[in-house]
Amino acid sequence: MCKIHMQRMGMNIAGCCNLKCKNCLAFVPYYEYPWMTSYEDAKKTLQTYFSLVERVDRFTITGGEPLLNPDFLKIIEEAYLYKDKITNTIDIVTNGTMMIPDDILDFFEQHKTQARMIVSNYGAELSTEIGKIEETLIQRGITYRISQFSGDDLYYDGWIDFSDHSLKWKTIEERKANAAKCIHATGQYFSLIQGNIYRCSRSYWRMHCGIVPKVLGEYVPLMDDTISIQEKKALLQHMVEQKSGIACAYCVGLCNDVPRIKPAIQLSERGCAFE
Repeated sequence: MCKIHMQRMGMNIAGCCNLKCKNCLAFVPYYEYPWMTSYEDAKKTLQTYFSLVERVDRFTITGGEPLLNPDFLKIIEEAYLYKDKITNTIDIVTNGTMMIPDDILDFFEQHKTQARMIVSNYGAELSTEIGKIEETLIQRGITYRISQFSGDDLYYDGWIDFSDHSLKWKTIEERKANAAKCIHATGQYFSLIQGNIYRCSRSYWRMHCGIVPKVLGEYVPLMDDTISIQEKKALLQHMVEQKSGIACAYCVGLCNDVPRIKPAIQLSERGCAFE
């Protein structure tokens, strides 16, 4: 069996957030029941994942807002045990709304050559701690990036509205053609959510909502002990080699030619993903 080299893997450890973004890429405001990944589940997930891959270029801890997870530090320390299989960096994506605890800052300062903070800036009204966070990161010499989602020069030119889950590409050829323009598909931005590997957060959400069937090969169940490591590796190999998945037929894709919208528009209360 071929050795698996992945470009990117994002591990969602918090199905909750202190913002309620209408167009959240992970659909977090629409979860009926917010959730957290425990350290024990994260440890097993990481152990299984890294037993399947030869290496991954970049591994990201995300959410929701991952700093809300009380096991965050233990989880990122566990991920760092696999640093020899991570070619570039272990990242965290946070939203600039809360100061980063000292013990987490200590970790990133100690491992600055292979650990990086990515802080989203949604403007002074939402990312209220962005200035203090950046000042602290500079003082400590921590590797970081600010993703600008407020003002004129927006990261990725802004957000995309993925709330329309209707069928868009009726043939496999049409689906593959659109996926060939999608940054997530071409860049292999896979997602690890609640112990399963998905092509992206939209793929997860469409399976979760029953929009597309949840079938093996469209996801990999890392926590399922009835499936052997060899079978899981074969499923992951299949996903990596395929240029698109079933859920891609229902997606406009994260493509350069898709219209952008204003990032981080807030819901007044929890809404419906299909409104």
